[in-house]
Amino acid sequence: MSRPKLLRLLGQTSGCKLTLISAPAGYGKTTLLSQWRQSEAARLAFGWVSLDEQDNDPVRLWTHAVEALRRVTPDEGFGADVMVGMGATSPNLVETTLPVLINELSELDRRVILVLDDYQFVTNVECHDSVAFFVDHLPENAHLVVSSRSEPRLRLARLRARGEMNEIRTEELAFSEDEAAYLLQEAMGLDIGADDLSVLLERTEGWPAAIYLAGLSLRGSKDAHAFIESFGGSSRYIVDLLGEEVLAGLPEEEREFLLRTSVLRRMTGPLCDAVVGREGSGNVLRELARSNPFVVPLDEQGEWYRYHHLFSDLLLYELKSSHPELVPVLHERASIWCEGAGLIEPAMRNAIAAADHERVRRLIARYWFGYLATGRMFTVERWLEALPDDLTNADAPVVLVKAWISAVYGRGEERERYLALAEDSSYEGRLPDGTASVESGVATIRSVFGWGGVQTIVEAARRAAALDPERTSPLAALVRFGVGSSLYLSGDTLRAREALEEALELTSANQPLIQMSVLSALAFAALDEGHLEEAGQFACEARKLVDRFRLHVAPQASLAHIALGRALAERGKLGEAQAQLESGLTVRRRFPDLSPWLTLLGLEALVRVSLARDDRAGARVALAEARAILEPFADDAGIFPELLGRQERKLRTNKQRDGYLNEELTERELAVLGLLAGELSTRQMGNSLFISTSTVRTHIKSIYRKLGISSRREAVEQAHARELI
Repeated sequence: MSRPKLLRLLGQTSGCKLTLISAPAGYGKTTLLSQWRQSEAARLAFGWVSLDEQDNDPVRLWTHAVEALRRVTPDEGFGADVMVGMGATSPNLVETTLPVLINELSELDRRVILVLDDYQFVTNVECHDSVAFFVDHLPENAHLVVSSRSEPRLRLARLRARGEMNEIRTEELAFSEDEAAYLLQEAMGLDIGADDLSVLLERTEGWPAAIYLAGLSLRGSKDAHAFIESFGGSSRYIVDLLGEEVLAGLPEEEREFLLRTSVLRRMTGPLCDAVVGREGSGNVLRELARSNPFVVPLDEQGEWYRYHHLFSDLLLYELKSSHPELVPVLHERASIWCEGAGLIEPAMRNAIAAADHERVRRLIARYWFGYLATGRMFTVERWLEALPDDLTNADAPVVLVKAWISAVYGRGEERERYLALAEDSSYEGRLPDGTASVESGVATIRSVFGWGGVQTIVEAARRAAALDPERTSPLAALVRFGVGSSLYLSGDTLRAREALEEALELTSANQPLIQMSVLSALAFAALDEGHLEEAGQFACEARKLVDRFRLHVAPQASLAHIALGRALAERGKLGEAQAQLESGLTVRRRFPDLSPWLTLLGLEALVRVSLARDDRAGARVALAEARAILEPFADDAGIFPELLGRQERKLRTNKQRDGYLNEELTERELAVLGLLAGELSTRQMGNSLFISTSTVRTHIKSIYRKLGISSRREAVEQAHARELI
């Protein structure tokens, strides 16, 4: 039934950012919005999201929102960067990804409406904050509609005071006498007098669902007046009425279909076939949607449906009362079908509802990485909360999932506890997610996050690569990144670069955080090889990924800042270099459980820049910080004792010159300079440093230019004079 008055009210969105439709179940909120979408389809683009409990996760919520908007916008590329960036920056969407989405919306040439239906399922504070930010910064051509059974926490008072909110509440949604009369007399063909209609409206307080149900009962009533006099409008009365009057009057086959499918939040024909155990459910759903207003279509193709919440509650209540033993069985069937269809979250929701802990465990162990890689860690953590600790802590694949989450969040003590549990387990064989073994999973975590002595990390990386060498492994890129980064820290730049180049090749396009990390490591390696231009290119690409996908608040983004800072320093751009280095180091100081070695790379470069800018005090502070970090690893510190020792010698000498860094040698050039003092040939020097002969010659030319000399003898003399060797 059309409601033109409310449709006109919905149309008054000019100058408004938010339309709030708030009322209890059964007031026609979704129906009204569907009518509005149909009436304005030619003028407005509607992105529609029907929420449920699983959307109480900021990444999932906005993933669905962006997907809905992409379906109704003409630009095929709309939202592509947002979707990738969301996974890389979670959970801080407010500072990172949402600004990108808002900017893309502002560039559309059509007014866009985003509908968040059933918002009552959202309780997560981060979700509320992200939606509030989105509303505050909406461009003029975009509008948000929130439909909810409860008052959302969205800073409504401020929006109301500014005149930026359009509201439709229970009193507006309640049926007027004319609307009730149309429904009962015209739509349902009932003969009801004006006095009885007035009484019915008073008893129901205009509640559309109650009036409709009363009409269903009046169809079979011999005394309409007596029924209306006895009619109660409370929700408890309506539930009783549905059970006693409506369901009791249905054919047995249809009644059983409704009861058995009541366990489903969303329904499609094949899913219902699997749950009820017979075919033809698609036709049943289409017929019910045509004849029963409590069956709501979710798409224009007629593939997906849901029950009205009031109706769903009644059906599930009846099912649990009449066949309680069926409830977990039906949920299990739904979970199996959803997993087979690639609908992992509904599969998990049904497994949890069935209290099938074993199935929940298997689903987590198999599918966690895809969610973690796209930033949906909150979802995985919520799944883990559904399992008792004694079960998860005794299951190595799930314990490893917990270890990954702890490592990503920088919770070192937790990470080590879970890794120890995994190592002590007796689990054998390949893990459900495709990882080769528990041992390879543990080794990959230790090498990727780089905590511990350098040689310890190298050994972990080698073990991970040996145990899980396949390029098709889900962790293939991370395994090779661990190998490459650890080899670099140990001083084996040549082999480090080979591993890092392979890691870059294996990194997916939707994993910008991994790409950025690999590119940063490649920039470090290229600098040591004397390829300054190439190093700058790698570092700039890494930094562009940070900007493009708004990775600034992700701790790992500090790598790109440090890589670019080191590259700029080698080119003599000292001010820019210092800004990049300090930016990266500031982030790493906030996360002390990150790898100490990458922090040391930044500090060592900052010492050199400070000295070149004649800031000896700043150099001393950075060097002291570096020494404090290095102290616990004195016996296993890779390249760092020599790196820091060299800077200490420079700091002690009185022979510093203005702009010294413009004449300063790279780490690889210093290594070549040290060999020039001996009797090795160019080829032998290359073999010793694992670099080619041509690269050695390039380093020698650069050394001569920077030191202002023209022979090997002069180079050695200058090196001793400047205490470089």
